[in-house]
Amino acid sequence: MKINMYEYDFGNGWVHEFSLKRVAGETRTRYPSCIDGARNAPPEDVGGPFGYAEFLMVWHDPSHEDHESMRRWAGRKFDPERIEPEISTKAIRKALRRCRGGYRFGIEG
Repeated sequence: MKINMYEYDFGNGWVHEFSLKRVAGETRTRYPSCIDGARNAPPEDVGGPFGYAEFLMVWHDPSHEDHESMRRWAGRKFDPERIEPEISTKAIRKALRRCRGGYRFGIEG
Protein backbone atom coordinates (compact mmCIF):
# COMPACT_ATOMS: atom_id res chain seq x y z
CA MET A 1 0.00 0.00 0.00
CA LYS A 2 1.32 3.42 -0.92
CA ILE A 3 1.81 5.88 1.93
CA ASN A 4 0.95 9.49 1.09
CA MET A 5 2.10 12.60 2.91
CA TYR A 6 0.03 15.70 3.49
CA GLU A 7 1.41 18.82 5.11
CA TYR A 8 -1.16 20.83 7.02
CA ASP A 9 -0.32 24.26 8.36
CA PHE A 10 3.12 24.95 6.89
CA GLY A 11 3.98 27.36 9.71
CA ASN A 12 3.71 24.67 12.40
CA GLY A 13 4.99 21.73 10.35
CA TRP A 14 2.11 19.28 10.71
CA VAL A 15 2.81 16.35 8.38
CA HIS A 16 0.25 13.55 8.14
CA GLU A 17 0.76 10.10 6.65
CA PHE A 18 -2.21 8.39 5.10
CA SER A 19 -3.03 5.68 2.62
CA LEU A 20 -5.82 5.50 0.09
CA LYS A 21 -7.29 2.24 -1.05
CA ARG A 22 -9.82 1.66 -3.79
CA VAL A 23 -12.58 -0.71 -2.67
CA ALA A 24 -14.68 -2.25 -5.42
CA GLY A 25 -18.19 -3.58 -5.16
CA GLU A 26 -19.54 -1.50 -2.28
CA THR A 27 -22.85 0.15 -3.09
CA ARG A 28 -24.34 3.23 -1.46
CA THR A 29 -20.96 4.27 -0.10
CA ARG A 30 -19.64 7.80 -0.62
CA TYR A 31 -15.92 8.24 -1.01
CA PRO A 32 -13.51 9.24 0.32
CA SER A 33 -14.29 7.72 3.72
CA CYS A 34 -12.04 7.48 6.75
CA ILE A 35 -12.28 4.02 8.27
CA ASP A 36 -9.54 4.16 10.91
CA GLY A 37 -6.73 6.24 12.34
CA ALA A 38 -4.10 6.40 15.05
CA ARG A 39 -5.29 9.35 17.13
CA ASN A 40 -7.83 12.11 17.47
CA ALA A 41 -7.03 15.40 15.77
CA PRO A 42 -5.24 17.81 18.11
CA PRO A 43 -7.02 20.95 19.28
CA GLU A 44 -6.69 23.96 16.96
CA ASP A 45 -3.74 26.26 17.64
CA VAL A 46 -1.98 23.78 19.94
CA GLY A 47 1.39 24.87 18.55
CA GLY A 48 2.41 22.25 16.03
CA PRO A 49 3.90 18.83 16.78
CA PHE A 50 6.10 20.10 19.61
CA GLY A 51 3.23 22.05 21.19
CA TYR A 52 1.02 18.98 20.93
CA ALA A 53 3.66 16.81 22.64
CA GLU A 54 3.74 19.30 25.52
CA PHE A 55 -0.07 19.44 25.54
CA LEU A 56 -0.25 15.64 25.87
CA MET A 57 2.27 15.65 28.72
CA VAL A 58 0.18 18.20 30.63
CA TRP A 59 -3.11 16.47 29.67
CA HIS A 60 -1.99 13.16 31.19
CA ASP A 61 -0.39 14.64 34.34
CA PRO A 62 -3.02 15.68 36.91
CA SER A 63 -0.28 17.09 39.15
CA HIS A 64 0.91 19.56 36.49
CA GLU A 65 0.06 23.17 37.34
CA ASP A 66 -1.56 23.73 33.90
CA HIS A 67 -3.52 20.46 33.83
CA GLU A 68 -6.93 21.91 34.74
CA SER A 69 -6.65 24.94 32.45
CA MET A 70 -5.54 22.70 29.56
CA ARG A 71 -8.52 20.42 30.13
CA ARG A 72 -10.88 23.41 30.10
CA TRP A 73 -9.24 24.83 26.96
CA ALA A 74 -9.47 21.59 24.96
CA GLY A 75 -12.77 20.48 26.44
CA ARG A 76 -13.19 17.82 29.08
CA LYS A 77 -14.65 15.37 26.55
CA PHE A 78 -11.55 15.56 24.37
CA ASP A 79 -9.74 12.21 24.20
CA PRO A 80 -6.42 12.28 22.31
CA GLU A 81 -6.49 8.50 21.81
CA ARG A 82 -9.97 8.23 20.29
CA ILE A 83 -10.41 8.64 16.54
CA GLU A 84 -13.81 9.53 15.17
CA PRO A 85 -13.85 8.35 11.54
CA GLU A 86 -17.10 10.19 10.78
CA ILE A 87 -15.61 13.54 11.80
CA SER A 88 -12.42 12.81 9.85
CA THR A 89 -14.46 11.87 6.78
CA LYS A 90 -16.34 15.18 6.92
CA ALA A 91 -13.06 17.12 7.23
CA ILE A 92 -11.49 15.24 4.29
CA ARG A 93 -14.51 15.83 2.07
CA LYS A 94 -14.62 19.51 3.01
CA ALA A 95 -10.91 19.93 2.18
CA LEU A 96 -11.40 18.22 -1.19
CA ARG A 97 -14.35 20.46 -2.04
CA ARG A 98 -12.36 23.58 -1.17
CA CYS A 99 -9.33 22.58 -3.24
CA ARG A 100 -11.47 21.84 -6.33
CA GLY A 101 -9.07 19.23 -7.63
CA GLY A 102 -5.89 20.95 -6.42
CA TYR A 103 -4.80 17.92 -4.39
CA ARG A 104 -3.00 15.05 -6.05
CA PHE A 105 -3.32 11.62 -4.53
CA GLY A 106 -1.66 8.38 -5.51
CA ILE A 107 -4.27 5.64 -5.38
CA GLU A 108 -3.24 2.01 -5.40
CA GLY A 109 -5.21 -0.38 -7.52
